[in-house]
This record gives sequence, C-alpha cells and structure tokens, in this order.
Amino acid sequence: MAPVVASLLTSLAILSLAEASPLSPGRHARPDVANLLSTSKRGLHTLLSRYYGTAHGLTRPPPLQNKRDASIPAGWTSVGCVDESWDERLLQGTSFSSSSMTPTLCLTQCQKLGFTYGGTEFGDECYCGDSFVGSGGVAATASTCNMPCAGDSSETCGQSWYISLYMYNGTSAGCAASTTTATAAIATANTTGAALNPVVPGTTTTGTTTTGAATTGTTTTGAASPTSTSTHTDSQDSSEWYSLGCAVDTSARVLSGYSQEYWYNMTTDDCLTKCEGMGYPFAGTEFGQECYCALTLPTTISYSTTGCNMNCGGDSTETCGGNWFIELYELISAANASCTTTATTSIGNNNLAIGTATTTTTTAATTTTAAAITTATTATTTANAAGTTVTAAATSAPSSSTTHNVWAHHMVGNTYPYAVSDWASDIAEAYAAGIDGFALNMGSDSWQPDRINDAYTAATSFGNGFKLFLSLDMTVLSCGSSSDAANLVSLVQSHASSSAQAMHNGQVLVSTFAGSDCTFGTGSNNAWQTLFVNALTNDGVDIFFVPSVFSDVSTFSSDTWMDGELNWNSGWPMGSTDLTTASDTTYMNALGSKEYMPAISPFFFTHFGVNSWNKNWLYRSDDWLYATRWEQVIAMRDSVKMTEILTWNDFGESSYIGPIHGALPAGSDAWVDGYDHQGLSALTKYYATAFKTGSYPAITTDTIVMWSRPHSYDAVATSDSVGRPTGWDWTQDYLYAVVLCTEAATVTLTAGSNTQTFSVSAGLSKLKVASSAGGISGSIARNGATTASYTSTGFSWTTTPATYNYNYFVGSSSS
Repeated sequence: MAPVVASLLTSLAILSLAEASPLSPGRHARPDVANLLSTSKRGLHTLLSRYYGTAHGLTRPPPLQNKRDASIPAGWTSVGCVDESWDERLLQGTSFSSSSMTPTLCLTQCQKLGFTYGGTEFGDECYCGDSFVGSGGVAATASTCNMPCAGDSSETCGQSWYISLYMYNGTSAGCAASTTTATAAIATANTTGAALNPVVPGTTTTGTTTTGAATTGTTTTGAASPTSTSTHTDSQDSSEWYSLGCAVDTSARVLSGYSQEYWYNMTTDDCLTKCEGMGYPFAGTEFGQECYCALTLPTTISYSTTGCNMNCGGDSTETCGGNWFIELYELISAANASCTTTATTSIGNNNLAIGTATTTTTTAATTTTAAAITTATTATTTANAAGTTVTAAATSAPSSSTTHNVWAHHMVGNTYPYAVSDWASDIAEAYAAGIDGFALNMGSDSWQPDRINDAYTAATSFGNGFKLFLSLDMTVLSCGSSSDAANLVSLVQSHASSSAQAMHNGQVLVSTFAGSDCTFGTGSNNAWQTLFVNALTNDGVDIFFVPSVFSDVSTFSSDTWMDGELNWNSGWPMGSTDLTTASDTTYMNALGSKEYMPAISPFFFTHFGVNSWNKNWLYRSDDWLYATRWEQVIAMRDSVKMTEILTWNDFGESSYIGPIHGALPAGSDAWVDGYDHQGLSALTKYYATAFKTGSYPAITTDTIVMWSRPHSYDAVATSDSVGRPTGWDWTQDYLYAVVLCTEAATVTLTAGSNTQTFSVSAGLSKLKVASSAGGISGSIARNGATTASYTSTGFSWTTTPATYNYNYFVGSSSS
C-alpha cells in the first residue's frame, strides 16, 4: 500500500485532545482517501458531548435534523399514558428529540422504521420499539401525560418519566427493515437476540440458535441510524433517504465504499444520487465538497450536534458536513420504487465447517442485491463417529485462452538494508509460490532507485520468467510540475529495456498507488497522457498503464491515459461483513473495454499512535479471507488477466505474505515480530496455479494451514497507549484452518481447550473452531497414521493482552 504524507493530521475525535502531530512520510493511509492526503489541511476537532438529566440514570436523546417528512401515518391507536422504565428505556428501537415534536412527527418516524410502538415523552422526546423493556409500561391516569408538545402546545406529549403511548395496527408498516429467513449453516451457540439498541446502530438478530441442531432464525437489518431519523427527498430522482445525523469521521472513514473529493459544486442531492446510482444504500457529505458512500455502517459511530456546519459548495442554503464531520443518510426507497429492499445471505462456492457441533445437516438460503454479485452453494455436514463430515471445495474455473499473471506488491520503502542477495531470496520464494513478479512500490527516498536497480539485477540473474514493474507511489512522489513528470518518465525508461521488465500485451507494464489528482502543473489530470504516456511513447517506450487511483469510477472509461485500473480496496471488506464482489462489478462496468485488475490480501491491521504515523484500524479478515478472495478472483478469470497480491512485505499493515525481513517501520515490531505469514505459501501456490491455468492443481501432499489472532476481539489491553483500533468489533474469535488432502482424512483442530474433529474429503476444505486460551495445533490423519501436523510454539491466545494486536499468527505443516 502507499505511504501517507506529512500534511495529514489525525482525525480521531477524542474529548479534550489537542491537535495531533502530522504524519511522517514513508507509510500510507487508507486507500480510498489517499489522494486527499497530500493536500489536506484539516485539523482535529474536539467532540462536544451533551449530557441530560440524572433521574432513572438515563440521558436525553439527540435532536432531530431539520429536514423531515410531513406525512401523517395511518393505523395508529392510543394506548394511554404509561410510566418509563428505570435505568433503561421502555422502548429501545430508536429515539430522538425535537423542538417541533408532535405525536404525528414521532409516529411518522416509528412507522417508517417498522416499529409496533411509538411514544412521546417530556414534551419533545420520541421513542419507538417492538416490545417493552425493563420495569415500565404500567398504566397511569390519562391526566398524568399532560405536558404540551414542543411543536404544538394544543397537544400533549407525555410527562417527565411518563410516555404517551401509541400502537400501530394498520395493514402497512411503511418502509420497514428488510428481513431474510434462512437456515444456519452450523449451529454455534445458544443465543437469543435483543431489541435494537437505541444509541448504537447496527443489525439485530432474533430467534434461538441451539448447539447440535439445525437452526432457523430471522435477521432484521435496522435503519442503522443513531437516534435521529428524519427524512430527505432527493429532488433529482424523488428517492427518499433517512437523515441519520452528523457523525464524527476518522481516517478509517465512516463510509468507506466509494468517495469523491474536491466536488466544488456539490449539493446534498448530488451526493445521494451518486451513491444510489452506484448501488450504495448509505451516503454522506463532508467538508462542503466531499461525498462518501458505503454498503454498511460501522457498528460504533460518535455523533455531534454542532460539527456539520459547512455550506454545500453547490448550495449555500444547506449544509454538507464539516471539517471531519459527515452528514449521514440511508436510502429508504429508490427512485420510482417501492419500499421493499432485499437482504443478502450468501455462502461462497467452497466448503466450510464450524467446529462447535457434531450433529448438523443444513442448507443455505440464497438472495442477492444489486450491489453484490454472489454465487451461493450449499455446505453440508453430517454427524458420524469421527466428528463432522466435510465435503471438499469445488475445483472448477472459467476457461480463458489469454495469459494470466499473478503479481505481488513489494514495498521498496522497507528494503533499505537489502543487497542483491536479499532480492534474490525474495524472488526465489515468490516464484516457488506461483507468483510471476513484483510490483515495486517506489517512494521518494533518495536511496530507493538503488534498491530498485538491485531488484532488476537479481531478477535478471534469476530468470525463469520472473518479472518486475514500477508502482509509482504518488502519495509521496511529486506531481506538481512538468519536471516532476519528466522525473517519472526517466524512472520508467531506466528499466524499460531490462529482460526482467514485466510486459503486458507487448507493452511495458507500469502502475501507481494514487495519482488521480496529479496535474503536473497543467490543471488537469490529463497531463498523465500528455506529459507521461506520450513522453514515454516519443522516447520509444510504449507502456501499458494500470494505475490504482481513487476517483470517480465514471471517469475511467474516458480517461485516455489509463489502460486499466487496479482496484486496491477490493482486497478487503470495508465493514463488518464478509467481502463480496460488488466492488469488482462496479469497476468492471465502469472500465468497459479497459482491463481490470482485482486485489487479493490476507489480512490488514495497523496500530501506530498519534505521535507516530497515526494509523490505528483493521479490516475484517475473518472467514478465510485469503482463500475466499482467491476463489472470487479465479471465478472471474474469464474477465481479468492479472491480479495483485497486497502485499509481499507491508509489515506496518500486517498484509505481508513474504518473510519478515528488511527494515520494519518503527514500532511495528510490536505486532509483527513472531507473526510469520509464510505458511500461506501453499495456498498461494494452489490458487495462483488455478488462476493462471484455469485448472486447480492435483494435491500431492497433505497440508494444513491455520491462523489465529492472539487475543479476544473485545479484550481490554492493560498497557496500550494507542487504544483499540477502529474496526475491532468487526472480527470474531476463531482459529481458521484450510486443509489440502490427497484423500479423505480426519482432521483435528485444537484451540486452547477446544478440540474438534472433522472428516474431510480429498481436496481443499475450510474449517474453524472457536478460540480459547492457550496454543493452537492441527493434524491430518488417515488409516490411523498422522500424515501432516502443526503445533504452535511461542504463540498463546489470551483474553488479557498487555497491548492490542489484531495481526494473525500463521502456522503450516509445510513451513
């Protein structure tokens, strides 16, 4: 990944925290905002908290945003006046306060969210829910709820700690949350979901799951609002959106699916239309000129009542967020469409087994959304004396007559102590894993050209078709003048004729990290064409240019200077759910006839404090991300010719698959040392072969690969000055394993005190067992003899870590 620049300031909003030190060059920030970083001058803002009341131990809900739907809900009847619960709210679905409060306003919002009960309290408060919680709900006399409504003094809206309660009994519940009923793949626990939290947005699951039996439950995805649920109608296409409120943004981004910055004439409706058109149900405006979209919201968001105070660039009568504050919206109904939405339940085209039960046979329900293309198959397990029976993953791949290549992203910035022999070692290991070459991420350090020269020397000596190409890191390389363009031209020219230079379609392959804002002094990014591509052509160097830029995908087809695009963010899910191919589809559609290069990555975790590079977040890497992403990319090999593994050696972000070698970023040793990832090489070789040839290779040796984080996801570290990373609650506590078996076998996994045995077929199978304190181990046995095994040394899972580490420890019987 690409380095951050010195001008980026921390966006972590912490009460009373002074503005943090700027970032130092040499590492990188979150990809979808990388182009913004080199020009951003934002400072840290203090998050203002509001506290109300002491009675009942409760607080006042935040205000409703000004824009709201004025429709009057039908089907509501008055229940009467009831008392509030102690220490918790009687109605816990959602809530808000408003100086315009009336029963109509309150019940409109409750109905649109599909709640059964609604009620007003203390004149200006509204609460919604589907059931009563706590000690309240006891009927009081009607005269008790006698406080005038803040929005209409002729009506009453409860009283202090008493609710004017209403019940919905109409035939339509408005735009309720979408619901999918499915049969769980394998029972995992005895759990019953609670009602929606009135403060934290997210997803609530209701129903009972019982260990050892097939399980059916209902998952309801709520409106994902905080406590404010006014509506906004997009004047451009009449679609309706919930206005969720003003959220505190961070460098990890509240909305991370797509972004468009420097949109100087942007209005709220411009942004909403953009996100809706790309299939995103969540949208947000920020800094007056920035639009963000996403498929999901983080599970934890901080809100502000004052931060969204900047006028929209295209309409000074409305606000579009603020400086690191984002106004959030959720799509209620699409343009000219009904209120019905479709939930997504998918199981990939592979086999999986969860090691918590021994008596389960289930099938999987399948639904899809426009924003995600998934293929669902059925994973089957049956009980027998040996444990859970697992059928191996499918081994089919689309045919294609074109040549396919697998590249790995190599951070030259981490190779300061390298000699030619070090490059030779990396090249040999990568080649053995089925990798065709390195994309050399080149930064601005004066010594990096020498290391790149050494890399080309080593690759030339190695031969065997191993190739290299430059990935120009435009978050640190200058691109403000024509001389900067000439410098980049010179860098490409210096290796274009090398026998180790990667070629594509007979052209010199070149890439970037970021660069959509580079104008080289011309005022237009078309300078990539005139001052870079054309300049190289004029010097006799014909390039195939596949940058990784983070800009509006709708411009890709008309950007003549690019021959394709590397979709950097496609390597990880940008939220709390597993990765889909929605982003791939969006990019391929936008590129048209141009080439698309998807990314593949095993993990992501970075943990630098505000006095360092100020990066502290993770991407969800659960559910065999590395294997699953490979399978997704292989399934699209008839549409793509190249893929890039992110990364070979980015230690600071835990995405490395190569050896821990070279110069680690200062401080990263805390989560890198002892966490080798080379055990993934067997999987890399297996999947790379399938991608390049269209056929999965025969398995000739039993192999088990396993990985685990070192502590529970919700652990509280005893001596960590940086704090929990953003996204800590997006991950789960499992030991994951992938086994490659020559024949049917018995696999045993152990995580601390948890042990599970599986009967697997020949081929590749994915297994997992719940984490438990202690070491990890696994074995493959056949006919009473162990054929492969692994037992960890120096690794122990705990619930009481001293510092946070969400990196994965990888072990393999082949390493």
